[in-house]
Amino acid sequence: MMEDEDDWLTSDIFKGSFQNDYILGEMIGRGSVSTVYTCLYKGRKKFACKMVPKDRLNKSEVRSTVETLLKLRHNNIISVKTVYNERRHLFVITDLASGGELLERLASRGGHSERDAAKAVRDALAALNYLHGMGLWHGSVRPEKLIYSTEDENSRLLLVDRGITTNSLNGYNALYCAPEVLVGHVESTAADIWSLGVVIYIMLCGFEPFRGTMVTFFPSPYWDDKTTDAKVLIRRLMQQRPEDRPTTRDLLLDPWVLGEKSSELPMPNTAKHLREFNARRKFKAATLAVRATRRAMTFSNYQEAVI
Repeated sequence: MMEDEDDWLTSDIFKGSFQNDYILGEMIGRGSVSTVYTCLYKGRKKFACKMVPKDRLNKSEVRSTVETLLKLRHNNIISVKTVYNERRHLFVITDLASGGELLERLASRGGHSERDAAKAVRDALAALNYLHGMGLWHGSVRPEKLIYSTEDENSRLLLVDRGITTNSLNGYNALYCAPEVLVGHVESTAADIWSLGVVIYIMLCGFEPFRGTMVTFFPSPYWDDKTTDAKVLIRRLMQQRPEDRPTTRDLLLDPWVLGEKSSELPMPNTAKHLREFNARRKFKAATLAVRATRRAMTFSNYQEAVI
C-alpha cells in the first residue's frame, strides 16, 4: 500500500473520477515518466490524457503547479482542462494537438525557408510572452514541446506545458539548457530565451550548436546561405549572461521574427540534416523511455487497478 496520498493532494482542483467522465483510447506517446493516451469526454469530444505516476511527483510542488496549469489560457499554449487524482496516477486532460512536432513538419517540407521558421518562432514567442508576462517561465523549451494544433498548413504552433513531474537533467535535455542552469542556478525567463535560440539554430541548419569539436558557431557551408539577421538574432538569444538576452517583447519586434528580413529561399540541405537530427533525437528519447515502455499497458489490459 502507498502512503495516504490524499493527505498531500486534497484540493478542490482534484474532483470526480476519470472513468466516470472519459473513455481511454490508444497510447500516442510516452516519456521517461508519463504515458499519453487519447481519450473521449463522455464518448463525444477527443482530448489527450497524460497518465503520471504519483510516486514520481514532488509532493511540495504538485498542487501549486497544477493550479497554475489550469489557469493558463492562450492560443499558442496547449490548455490543461482538468486533473484527476486517482489511486496511483494523476490523469492530466489537455487539448489534443494532431499536427505533429515543429521540426518534423519542417523536415517533411523538403526545403523550408527562413520565413517559414520565423512564422513558427512568432507563435512560440507569443506563448512565452504570455507566460513571462505572468511572472512564469517554461523551463523546458525544446522541439518536442512545440506541436502544431492540426495538420492544416496554416495551423497554430502550440507550446506544451513542462509537466508536473520532477525533472531530471539528462544529456539530451542539457542540449537546450542555458549555461547558468547547467551550473545549478535557478531557472528564469532568460533561460527560456537561450533554449529558444537553440531551437531556432537547429531549425535553420538541421543540427545543434557546439556540435562535436566545431569551434565556429556558424560553420561553413551550412550557414553560408543564411541571412546576417538570422545569425544576429541567434547571437542575441544565446548570450552567456542572462541579463544580456532580450525579452520576449523585444523579440516580437525583431525584423527577422516579423518576417521582414527573413529569406524566402528554400533550404533543402537543412531539411536533410533535420531528418537526420530528428532520427537521432527520437532514438535518444526512446532510450530514455525504456522504463516507461515496460510500465505501459495496452488499452485492452487497462483496468481499474492501474488507476
